[in-house]
Amino acid sequence: MSVLGNLELHKLLSREKIEERLIVTPLFNQDKQINEASIDIRLGNDFIVTRRGNLASLDPARQDVRESRYQTKHFVNFKEPFYLHPQELVLAGTLEYFRLPIDVAATVTSRSQWGRAGLVIATATAVHPGFCGTITLELLNLGEVPLVLYPGTCVAQIVFYECVGGTAYKGQMSHKTDAHFAGVSADMKMNDKEFWLPEQS
Repeated sequence: MSVLGNLELHKLLSREKIEERLIVTPLFNQDKQINEASIDIRLGNDFIVTRRGNLASLDPARQDVRESRYQTKHFVNFKEPFYLHPQELVLAGTLEYFRLPIDVAATVTSRSQWGRAGLVIATATAVHPGFCGTITLELLNLGEVPLVLYPGTCVAQIVFYECVGGTAYKGQMSHKTDAHFAGVSADMKMNDKEFWLPEQS
């Protein structure tokens, strides 16, 4: 699995056939956002915050758990601040919309400047071949002080890889254009429920 460097990224973005092209839009400044082996990506306007105390625990075996009970969505305008407090995890959509060809996969990670300040792009970082949509970032503040984030800020980077034998992604995250709720209960319903679900008394 080879990491695609700067020259290959430019080639991907300008492939003649649109179905084979890597689409990342908007790219305000390709020379600044496309690095040696990654593309810097920006925060969008949608943030999802966990409401503490609304649930004793998040149990995927419960059928009545709705994400809206413990998460709320906030729209933050450009030039307005969003405060990410220490040990707080929020979800945030990217400003960029992506479409990956089926021969390319990607991973998302923190940018070093923000990482040293305590910001971590956590957990679910894989982007599958054929994915279309904005990417929901998991933002975690591991620092000691609140971090002030603004929509449009480059907080993460996406690294692309050559993928051999890939098929187009058809999951529930495809074609989303904003941050979306954690679908733990919905996902667990699809994965061998009879194996892990506790027996009902």
